[in-house]
Amino acid sequence: MWLRTPSPSAFAAIGAGIMATTAMPPFQGTGLLIVPALTLLLGALRASRSPARTAWLFGVVHQASLLHWLYQLGPDAPIASRTLIPAMATGAIVYVSLFYLLFGWIWGLVRRTFGAPVALALAPPLWVGMEALRSAGELSFPWCLSGAAVLATPWLGLAAAGGEQALGFWAVVAGAVMAAWSAVAARDIAYRIPALALTALLLAASVALVTGSRLPSTPADAPTFSVVAAQADVSLADKWHRERRDSTVVPYTALTAEAARRGADLVVWAETAVPAYLRVASNRVLLDWVSAVADTNDVYLFAGHPDVEAALDGNHRRYNGSSLFDADGVRRDGYAKHHLLPFGEVMPFQRLIPALGRLDLGQAEWRQGALPEPMAVIAHGDTLNIAAMICFESCLAPLSRHAARCGAEMLVNITNDGWFGFTAGPIQHAAMARLRAAETGLPLVRCANNGLSFVTDARGKVLDEAMLGQRRIVIADVTPGAGATTYVRYGTQPLLVLLLVWSAGVAVVAGRKRRG
Repeated sequence: MWLRTPSPSAFAAIGAGIMATTAMPPFQGTGLLIVPALTLLLGALRASRSPARTAWLFGVVHQASLLHWLYQLGPDAPIASRTLIPAMATGAIVYVSLFYLLFGWIWGLVRRTFGAPVALALAPPLWVGMEALRSAGELSFPWCLSGAAVLATPWLGLAAAGGEQALGFWAVVAGAVMAAWSAVAARDIAYRIPALALTALLLAASVALVTGSRLPSTPADAPTFSVVAAQADVSLADKWHRERRDSTVVPYTALTAEAARRGADLVVWAETAVPAYLRVASNRVLLDWVSAVADTNDVYLFAGHPDVEAALDGNHRRYNGSSLFDADGVRRDGYAKHHLLPFGEVMPFQRLIPALGRLDLGQAEWRQGALPEPMAVIAHGDTLNIAAMICFESCLAPLSRHAARCGAEMLVNITNDGWFGFTAGPIQHAAMARLRAAETGLPLVRCANNGLSFVTDARGKVLDEAMLGQRRIVIADVTPGAGATTYVRYGTQPLLVLLLVWSAGVAVVAGRKRRG
């Protein structure tokens, strides 16, 4: 059995999985390791007797080393019992690794039908398709896709050309090029044509990324806004207890006052910063407090809080919500989280099987909100249109693209990662928000209860940052973004067309050779 006597392909898959993880946050300056990692994986698949198992092994090692922090979730994690944490962490790793298993199985099917050189030539569309499938549906989990490796490089701005998936496409094409030329160097002439074709594809993709990542110039008279993230570092053991509400009220009041003294126009509080259903009559004292903080300090205030509304059927619908208060303390707008975290915020597939809603794994059972739309912040006679993403939504590129296309000029990401602890988890999560800024060409302010909080420019460059466990404000001046990147305008459509044309070309050539 291969489990008892691991093959060279198995060892290569293990090494590739570890290398792929080191290309991701929290590591710095290692992003280009994703290319040799994929080269090693593709070489292993080429030589493996069972490509599906080899790819699955890569996926398990990569995801286990990337998501190991799931086993260290804190006591305040939204899970019914601490004993479920190992099972849920293992389930998440196994679930994601199944997509790599599917990739390897299709690779093996193509190899058996058309040969290994054709399978290698089709690696880019197969890989991109696998990551797209992993990003779709109620169980989508696009956490640190291969394109996220650019976060650990100076080339984050290239995300403006085609988004995270286009960067992943470039990485797998580069890996396929190296794997093909390695085979040619080993005197396997069957790989010569795929090597040449893949090299041409890599050059074309590189030119497209560079030319497509240019941002429009900022007008000289463009207004600037001073934006602040107030990282209160409230203990999760305190914030949900009514008798300990000062643990929330005191730091947020003080930090907002400090922000106002430093000239802030907009102050952002974290997800569920207000630990109660803010607009319920019984919590009027908290609503009055938030309103007074905005009014007293003459700032716009965007704060996360649970929300609820009465439905026509008499039931109450609960949301993971947020509110925007103007400088007079009046609630002007709000946002309720659109994409809910499966098992943490909602039990998935209830539309198909309503009985699933009766299972209790500690999930909040929020309702789904509408897609993010712009909300107006007015200061000094100028308007800044912001759009919100709550928690895990910063991993979902289509949401920020939608907001940009609707006229958003800055992204706001609020989250509460306190139950991640001092692990790689909050660092990886924060990095995803920077990708959204780079893709859309919009500045971004991220406020996390316990960190990381930061403000970035339109390229995803961090202007100011608060680390884990700090209580401080993050402040920076930003210029409204145009949201006119190539990715915002066209999404992944150019990549899809390229992959279809490439796949059709490979299929035609492979078919002719097979018939000949």
